[in-house]
Amino acid sequence: MKLALYRKYRPTRFDEVVGQESVTAALKNQLRAGKLGHAYLFTGVRGTGKTSLAKILAKAANCLDLQDGEPCGKCEICRGIDNGTVLDVTEIDAASNNRVDDVRDILEEVTYAPAVSRMRVYIVDEVHMLTPQAFNALLKTLEEPPKHVLFILATTEIQKMPATILSRCQRFDLKRIPEEKIAVRLKEVAQKEEIDLTDGAATLIARLADGALRDALSILDTSASLGGTVDEQTVQRLTGVTDRTYLFQLSDALKSGDLTGTLRILQQLYSDGIEPGRLLNEMIRHYRNLLMVRVGKVTLNDCSNEMQKRYEFESGKYADADLLKNLNVLSEAADKMSRSLDREVTIELAVLSLADRRGKQAAREPVVREPVTEKKPAPVRQAADAAAVIPEPPERTGIKTYDDIEEIPPVSDPELPDQMAFDLPVPEDSGSDLLPDWEEIIALVRKKNGMLGSVLAKSKAHLDGKRVLIEASEVAMKFIRENQESNQTLKEAIAEVTGKYYPIGPWKKKEQPAAETSGGLQKFLKAAESAGVDIVRR
Repeated sequence: MKLALYRKYRPTRFDEVVGQESVTAALKNQLRAGKLGHAYLFTGVRGTGKTSLAKILAKAANCLDLQDGEPCGKCEICRGIDNGTVLDVTEIDAASNNRVDDVRDILEEVTYAPAVSRMRVYIVDEVHMLTPQAFNALLKTLEEPPKHVLFILATTEIQKMPATILSRCQRFDLKRIPEEKIAVRLKEVAQKEEIDLTDGAATLIARLADGALRDALSILDTSASLGGTVDEQTVQRLTGVTDRTYLFQLSDALKSGDLTGTLRILQQLYSDGIEPGRLLNEMIRHYRNLLMVRVGKVTLNDCSNEMQKRYEFESGKYADADLLKNLNVLSEAADKMSRSLDREVTIELAVLSLADRRGKQAAREPVVREPVTEKKPAPVRQAADAAAVIPEPPERTGIKTYDDIEEIPPVSDPELPDQMAFDLPVPEDSGSDLLPDWEEIIALVRKKNGMLGSVLAKSKAHLDGKRVLIEASEVAMKFIRENQESNQTLKEAIAEVTGKYYPIGPWKKKEQPAAETSGGLQKFLKAAESAGVDIVRR
């Protein structure tokens, strides 16, 4: 039977452990000085070397020919520990042996001296799985074990460890292995195994492994089983991922608010075999890369030069705050996904919520400014009230965003602050000052914020010279009043179309005065009788 690569190339010396130099240096110093502790705790994510370090430490503690803190690997003890024939070194999986009785069996054995080695070693993997009763049974012995006993604990979930256990161990935190070091190790293994592995494939495998060298070796083992050259296409086909083009397509669709296009891309990715959890992680990394090159101007270790240039170009389309919000939304979705019954729904809700904020992003995105042509004098139209002269909104003059509005200053009346004017007196309907460009404004709003465009679909707007007063349903006005983002989007759209920045407010229809003449009274009584009201005439 073929031995898996991650087993065949498991480290046997401290110097072979990849990416944990500070931990191996500390352990070797203790061994050289003869100051080995009685209990160690290794913590870190999967595939970072916890169990490998535990076995190497067990060999070094018992090696007959210790060489500068490294086990020789040739003596009887080292070879026996490697092949599992030395009974003084016991490995325990706490996931399946977590009862208090299992711990008591260990405590009964520790009183006996080792049979062939210098120390009796207990390696407890996934120690956080022990029951509270088992932990309590272990406490006293773990604090003061016999001199010939060494405990080595390993866990991936340090937060579940009791403080009483942590205080009795020397704790070493193992970091995620950097991708570049994983790629180098993969090339070394491929050379020894005569596997034709391309640099691009090694980089892709290292990225997919997410800091776990064991996972990387497993992916290499699977990819090599097809025979021939292991390139990026081979790895993508076997792991269900594609190149990063789809990430840019997806982020572009989200930024433009293309909900249909976003869902179509997601469905295609599902069909291609991409698992929702992996897709979500790729999206988080994608937005993280955009933020890193935009804010920190850093070189991305997991990207080729061409991909680095593309990230630098694409990052210019975003504001820093938008990238941070996208990362927060996706990170929250990743947290929920572990508890979700339908992982696809979780990621779909997350990406749709990103697309729903498209209005604010579109308002901030950079545009290529067109030259502003000379403005024509605004024609003056006489309103119903001869004393009020209302200027017509100027014609469109190449203005693309609010940043282009330079020649026409905003309203400076202290009674009209730059905010929603709902608290100001509402003028009644004059019947003549409809804003002529309102349909064009609504069309622009719909591109920026589809929901706001929908609630204003059947609205009208009036201009009183200082404000744009909106004639719409109570639901629409409540939406604008309570949603500051939509409020600002609407004002900016008005400015883009009219060339002038107006405060906005609600419009109220002029109420008809009550009937004062007898003829009006008769009409009123007649209408009341028609409505079923009994009228007593005297």
